[in-house]
Amino acid sequence: MEHIIEPIRAELAQFEAFFKKTLHAETEPMDSILQYVLDSRGKRIRPFLVLLGAKLFGEINEQTLRAATFVEMIHSATLIHDDVVDNSNLRRNHASVKARFGNLSAVLAGDYLLAKAMLLLAQPSDYAILQEMLRTTTAMSEGELMQGSVGLSYNGSRCDAIPQTRLPRCDSPADQYLDIITRKTAMLMRSCCVAGALSVNALSEQMQQIADFGLNFGILFQLRDDMLDGENIDIAQALLPEYLHKTLDTLKNFPASETFNVLHDLTVFCAERES
Repeated sequence: MEHIIEPIRAELAQFEAFFKKTLHAETEPMDSILQYVLDSRGKRIRPFLVLLGAKLFGEINEQTLRAATFVEMIHSATLIHDDVVDNSNLRRNHASVKARFGNLSAVLAGDYLLAKAMLLLAQPSDYAILQEMLRTTTAMSEGELMQGSVGLSYNGSRCDAIPQTRLPRCDSPADQYLDIITRKTAMLMRSCCVAGALSVNALSEQMQQIADFGLNFGILFQLRDDMLDGENIDIAQALLPEYLHKTLDTLKNFPASETFNVLHDLTVFCAERES
């Protein structure tokens, strides 16, 4: 990953400084919780996609940094809330916010991050990016609820047991699985790419191209995640080569560039990663 990010290391440092400055509260204990979140973050794939979506078609600017920070704050908030719902005491081999500070503090911290993220894109010039992101966050909530309704374990055929009220028709466990991970994960990664492109006024055709990449990349990312977590292994393993091919195929429409190479290498990394 360190090799992959090298071409945009300077821009990533800009983002980190902006994010650290934004992830601050005026009062305790909220600021201590936010600093704990800052210190225990993961690979930063989602803001990375925002930066790449911008750099592919223009130059990273302050609107790009706001969009990347919004994404990271939304993602962090959903993880905090997920750990409360799942009663999980661990997140990335560290104590979760819920375990460290308690359920009430975790819920309030997640809510705080969501509200602060929306304030970050409250300027009229950011409306298109905010609209894109809010559509995606509603889909993420639907995906999480769908998964909970299904009581999901796709390695066996549970199709007949899936409640059909307000859920898509279940053609197969694989179809249902793809629908859920698209909503839960892939749509956010799609929106990360689109937000970056929007921040540099990319053409509509260019935005569609990077959106196609982001959606397929997001599915690929979740397939590998599930394999590493020991969840839905049979279906994920069967689908991963197909979505690696689909993701790489979307890159054929982009001209050769340093950013193109980063997107290619990031795709291969996510398909082969061991953690």
